[in-house]
Amino acid sequence: MRLLFVNACMRGPEVSRTHALCRAFLEEARKACPGLEVQEHDLTRMNLQPVTAPVLRRKEALCDARRWDDPLLRPAYAFAHADAVLIGAPYWDLSFPAALKVWVENVYVRNLTFRYTPAGEPVGLARGRLAVYISTAGSPVGENDWGAGYMRAVLSLLGIPEFRSVCAEGIDIQGRDVEGILRRAEAEARAAGKAAGEKLR
Repeated sequence: MRLLFVNACMRGPEVSRTHALCRAFLEEARKACPGLEVQEHDLTRMNLQPVTAPVLRRKEALCDARRWDDPLLRPAYAFAHADAVLIGAPYWDLSFPAALKVWVENVYVRNLTFRYTPAGEPVGLARGRLAVYISTAGSPVGENDWGAGYMRAVLSLLGIPEFRSVCAEGIDIQGRDVEGILRRAEAEARAAGKAAGEKLR
């Protein structure tokens, strides 16, 4: 079984609290599903480009030819063939880092991750069973959790039926029990990892 870890933790694993929660998730997932293969898309290193008009024309030509082995379509191919997806992204500017939106643009590939019905409605083609979205926020998120909501909608449209989110909120507010908040989020991430591993086993 293959899990795709989309790492949008832009501060890096040494500093990012979101990444620490993702590591806890992955540890439990591997325990629950021995032999689980984890493929990482590190968005700080992949240097994915936004889809401009020339890129879109090339992308459409590749879709028509079903050239799924082309480097431009590799992120989408990996996503389409993952059995589960983990996304780690801090809560930035009411959503998430821009690199994650660029990744989304790159995985929307006609006839690979979705297709259109004769009526023009999109149908997801991803084989993933579930997705987990892990985040941390310096301030309270409340109703403004546009990041998790957006990713839920994207992944559902692309064919992934189950979505779960974990978020440690308000961890930069003076006087908050930051360690307690992070411990609770870690426990939730571990529980999500165990459940994901058991489902994939």
